[in-house]
Amino acid sequence: MTQTVTLDTETIESLRLHGVKATVRAGNQAGFIETKSFVGKTINAARVKTNGLATWQSKQPEGSIALSIALAGAYGGTVGARNYASTSNKTSFISLPGEKQNSIIHSEETLGWLINISSERLAKEWQKLLQGDDQYRIATEAFVGHEAFITEAVNHLLWLKRSEPGPWHADSMESTQAAILGFVGSRMHAAIGSDASLVGSRSMASYVDAAMAFMESTYLRPLTLGDVCEACHVSARTIQIAFREVRGETPMQSLRRISLEKMRSLLIEGVNVTVASTKVGLSPTGRTAALYNLAFGEKPSQTADRRSL
Repeated sequence: MTQTVTLDTETIESLRLHGVKATVRAGNQAGFIETKSFVGKTINAARVKTNGLATWQSKQPEGSIALSIALAGAYGGTVGARNYASTSNKTSFISLPGEKQNSIIHSEETLGWLINISSERLAKEWQKLLQGDDQYRIATEAFVGHEAFITEAVNHLLWLKRSEPGPWHADSMESTQAAILGFVGSRMHAAIGSDASLVGSRSMASYVDAAMAFMESTYLRPLTLGDVCEACHVSARTIQIAFREVRGETPMQSLRRISLEKMRSLLIEGVNVTVASTKVGLSPTGRTAALYNLAFGEKPSQTADRRSL
């Protein structure tokens, strides 16, 4: 009986450098790998679904590291010389440049994130810091409890890829990728206990990047400072200090700026003032109009009127 493994177009595109090889489970004639992916400058996020597979082999490309988060199904094996086992909604493994992944799949279907971070500098730091099994374990555990932020960020990237492009798409993609990169870097250094001054400066920037990515992706609903702190796993005092140091404003001022910029984009597209303000979570009041005027030098109605000419 001939057994075949089918890879969809997105799998071939997003994982082409990994040299993926797979075998089919006994008793099955076929298996497949299906992927929904975002391929950016620094982040390649693949939401991978398998069906009917027995094994999976791949190799991490040079100059990048990978973070694997399991969503469903059971699988395990080795990455490099280290053992791993999947746990739903938890970090399964970190793969360093050039390492081989050999997995045995225990369930008919699996689903998980494979998030590749293309940063030669970060990859070299990982290799330098993760010299022993204990350090690797500590680094992996540093992400436990933070998977929700990472998956929310990569889901936002997938949404941006599939939604109709707007004037803010490029900035949102860049800031979200920067947030993931900064977050991974800061968690790594914090876990292994590298130079405190480096951790401090990077953490401040990464907290801001993480918060901005969260606010960019959830600005449509009312947010509080507590929501931002919970998403970034940081205290209110720390996030406020980070924003003042990096952006010279408070987190809520940054959120308001995001909402006003989205509102302006809607007005330019022809949406009326009341609908535009409501869509971005702002009340269609005189205060909103005054804040808009302060930010852009004209009233919302003037932007809308100019678009209608």
